[in-house]
Amino acid sequence: MDIIKQTITIQNKLGLHTRATIKLVELVNAFDAQIIITHNGKQADAGSVLGLLVLETCFGQEIKIEAKGPEAKQAMQAVTELIENKFLEEE
Repeated sequence: MDIIKQTITIQNKLGLHTRATIKLVELVNAFDAQIIITHNGKQADAGSVLGLLVLETCFGQEIKIEAKGPEAKQAMQAVTELIENKFLEEE
């Protein structure tokens, strides 16, 4: 099974805080894919709110995203769009 990898910069001011993390988890869980996010040597399953919060990501920091599974490509695109659109938050 192929793994899709991408590095992206966190765009929203508060980083992966609780509300943003919940949006990401809900999005990821809508796809038949496993998404792993890595930041500063820590890894988390993007389907886990607690796991993502432990990554402690902030505005302007890079994260690495890996996607695998039948819908990996679609999931990666959706995750990338959510991050690039600042988790749809007003800033």
